[in-house]
Amino acid sequence: MAGPLDGLVVIDASWGMPAAISTMMLADYGARVIKVERPGGGPDSTANVRKSTDRGKWSVEADPNTEAGRAAIRGLIANADVFVESFGVGKADALGLGYDELHAEFPELVYVSVTGYGNVGPHAARPGYEALLNARLGQMAEQTGHREGPIFMGHPTVSYGTAFITTIGILSALRARKLNGAGQKLDTSLLDGMLSIASMNWWWNEKDISYLARSGNQKGFGSKRLITDPFQCADGKWLVPHTGGPGAYKRTMDILGFGDRTQTIDGPEMAVPLNDVELDIARNQVPEAFKQRNRDEWLELLHAADIAALPLNHPEDIFEDDQVTFAGVPIQLPDDEHGTIQQIGPVIRFEKSKPATPAPAPKVGEHNSRTAEIARSDVWAPLSDKPAPVARPLEGVKILDFSSYFATGFGARLLSDLGADVVKIEPLIGDQMRPLGDLFEGANRGKRNIALDLRTPEGQEIAHRLVAGADVVMHNYRPGKAEKIALGYETLKAINPDVIYAYLPGFGSAGPKSSLKSFAPMVSGMVGLNFEGSGKGNPPIRRVIGNEDLYNGFLGAVTVLLALNHRLNTGETQSVESPQLHSSLFVVSEHSATLDGKAVPAHELDADQTGWSPLYRLYRTADGWIAIAVFGDAAFTRLAGALGSPELATDARFATSTDRAVNADALAAALTALFADLDSEAAFKALDNSNVPAEIPLDYPIMPELLWEEWALDSNRVVEHHHPEYGWCREVGMVMHLSDTPGAFKGGAPVLGEHSQEILTELGYTPDEVTSLMASVCALPTAAAKED
Repeated sequence: MAGPLDGLVVIDASWGMPAAISTMMLADYGARVIKVERPGGGPDSTANVRKSTDRGKWSVEADPNTEAGRAAIRGLIANADVFVESFGVGKADALGLGYDELHAEFPELVYVSVTGYGNVGPHAARPGYEALLNARLGQMAEQTGHREGPIFMGHPTVSYGTAFITTIGILSALRARKLNGAGQKLDTSLLDGMLSIASMNWWWNEKDISYLARSGNQKGFGSKRLITDPFQCADGKWLVPHTGGPGAYKRTMDILGFGDRTQTIDGPEMAVPLNDVELDIARNQVPEAFKQRNRDEWLELLHAADIAALPLNHPEDIFEDDQVTFAGVPIQLPDDEHGTIQQIGPVIRFEKSKPATPAPAPKVGEHNSRTAEIARSDVWAPLSDKPAPVARPLEGVKILDFSSYFATGFGARLLSDLGADVVKIEPLIGDQMRPLGDLFEGANRGKRNIALDLRTPEGQEIAHRLVAGADVVMHNYRPGKAEKIALGYETLKAINPDVIYAYLPGFGSAGPKSSLKSFAPMVSGMVGLNFEGSGKGNPPIRRVIGNEDLYNGFLGAVTVLLALNHRLNTGETQSVESPQLHSSLFVVSEHSATLDGKAVPAHELDADQTGWSPLYRLYRTADGWIAIAVFGDAAFTRLAGALGSPELATDARFATSTDRAVNADALAAALTALFADLDSEAAFKALDNSNVPAEIPLDYPIMPELLWEEWALDSNRVVEHHHPEYGWCREVGMVMHLSDTPGAFKGGAPVLGEHSQEILTELGYTPDEVTSLMASVCALPTAAAKED
C-alpha cells in the first residue's frame, strides 16, 4: 500500500507555497496529486523550491484563462475527490470554476480555496503573498532581527501554518463526505494560517495573564523561571537549553555556577517568579557563562543532569544528525542539476499504511498524455449504508489526551474544534503548563478534563475504561514511561483493538536522542530555523515566529486524521508516530542538499534581512520601508512603470525571470535608488494604483487589535468567552472554514478535574465508587497542601 491516502485523487490548480506544501503532504502519504500548470510552466518552474514541493505529483498543462484550458481542468475534476485553487477572491467564479457551479455538477467534490485574507474583512482584497501579510499585519515588527526596523521573515512560518490547516481541513472534509455522502467547500487563507500560529502567544483576558513580557528591559520570559535562548559557546558554536522540566532550572544554575544564589523551589518552578538577583543572573550573566566551555562539553553536562539542550544548526546540517539518519527521514532523489539530492521525506511513521518514497518533481507537462489513467477509487466513496449525518466533521470521535505541555495538546485541541470529544487526563497536581495561562488555554480549550493518579492501580483502571470507549489515544511521554503506567500500545490494543495509538514524542520511540527531553524552541534551532531567519552569514536570531510546539500539534492533528480516514476506509487500526523532531524537519523540507552536504536552498535571506530576492523583499524609502512581491514579466513591467523607469523592463539584464535572477544585485541596486527617492505612502500609492503587490510594513503587531475587530468576531476567527480562572477572554477561534460541517468553539480550557465526576459516572462507576475515587485517585491537592 502506498500510504493512508492511497487511491485519493487531488487536482491542484493552485500557486504559491501554502497550497503546494499541503498537496505535497497529500502526495507524500499516497494521494495522486495532479498539478495543473500553465503551458511551458510559470516563473518558478525551474526554482529549487519545486524540487520538494512538487515531488510525487503529476504535471498536466492547462491554462484556466482559456476555454480549452478550463475544459481540460473540468475533465480532470470529473475524476477527482479534491480540487484545490488559489486564484484569489472571486476569480474562480469568473473562470467558471467556482464552488457553486462545480458542486452542482460534482456533488461529492471537496473544493478547497486558499486565499490571502479570506473572503470577508477589510483585508480581503489585498494581494495574497506571505511577505506582504507579514508586513501588513505587523509580523515583521514582532520578529526581531539584527537591525532596527521591519525584518523580512526568512522562515515561511505562515506558509507552513496555512498548509497544515489546509491539510487538516481537507482530511476532515473527506471524513464528513464518507459519512454524509456530499462534498463541501473548505476556505483557508494566509490570514487563518497566521492566526493559527498566533493562538499560542496572543489572547486577551481581563486579568492580563501572559507568560510573555512584551515590553521593558526583560522582554520575552520576564521574571519567569525559564531559560531557553541561543547561547554561543567557547568554540563559537551555538546551543539552546530549556529549563522547563521539573527542577531543571535549579540544576542548570548549579552547572553554570550560580546555584548558591538560586532558590530551590518545591513544586513547579515556573510558578515562582525570579527575585531581582536571580533575574540579573538569568538575563545578563548566563550568556557570559556559556562562553566558558565548548558546545559539546555543555551538552554532555546538561544531558547528564537531565536538562534539555540541543545544538543550533543550519538546515543542510540536519542530514548528518544521528537521530535523523536513524529514523530514516532523509530520502535521496535523482536531480538533473546535482545528480542526486537529499530531502526530508515523509515524516509520519505508520505501523501499517506505510507510504512509499516520493518520485522526483515532474517536468512541466510530463503527464499530459496520461490523464486517461486518472480515476477515483471506490475506497474513498461515501458509505453505502449511511449513518446519521454529522454536523461537525469529527462528531462521534472520542480522543484521550494524556499529554503534557503544548504540542500534543494543541493537536488534540484542533481536533476538538472540529467536533471530537477530547478528554484531557492530567496528574493530580496538574499539567506543568497550567501556570502559563495563554499556553494552556491555546492547547486545551474545548476539552473535558479528569485529574487522575496514573501511578495507582485504580487510576490505571479508570484510564483503561476510558480507552475501551475511545477512538484515539494521544500522548507524548518519553519512551518507556507509558509502558510503566500501563498505557503502552500493546496493553491498550488488547483492551480496545479498534483504538488508534498516536505517539508524539520529542525525538522518536527509539534512536540515539530518543531519551532526551524536547521543548520548544530547541528542536527548531536544531533543524536550522534560527539561522534561516537570521540572514546570510549572520549569527542565529533569538526566535523565529513558529516552533516545534505549534508544528508538532499541526502534524499530530494531520497524523490522527490520516489514521482515522484509513480506519474508516479499510477497517484497519494501527499505531502512528509523529515526533517533534519530525515536524520540525518537515518545516524545512522546502530545502534540499547535495550528497556532500552542500545546501540547495529554496530561498535564502540576505545579510541585511530585507528579503529573498530583488522582487520579493523590503526596500528603504525616504521615510521608512515598503515591501514588494513582484512575480512574472507582466508584474515587473508594471513595477518599472509605476516607479517612473519603464526602461528597466526593456533592459536586457532584466528581460526575463532568468535574467533578473542572474543580475539580481544590479536589479536590487536600481530599485534601491528608486525607492530611496520616494516616501512610503507615495511609493505604496504608485505601486497599488498600478496593480503591483506592495504593503507598508506596520511597526507593531496587529494581533491585540485584531482580537477586537467585529468582522473577525462575526467570521468566528475570534471568539469571546468567560473563564472561571481568567475572566473574560478573547482568543483566536476557527481557522478552517467548512461550508457544511463547520468547526465550533466549545468553551475555554477546563479547570483541573472539572469533569472528573461526570466522566467517572459515564464510565459506569456507582455513586459510592465515584465518591471514593474522587477522594483518592482523583483527589486534587488542597490550597494548604499546595502551600506546603
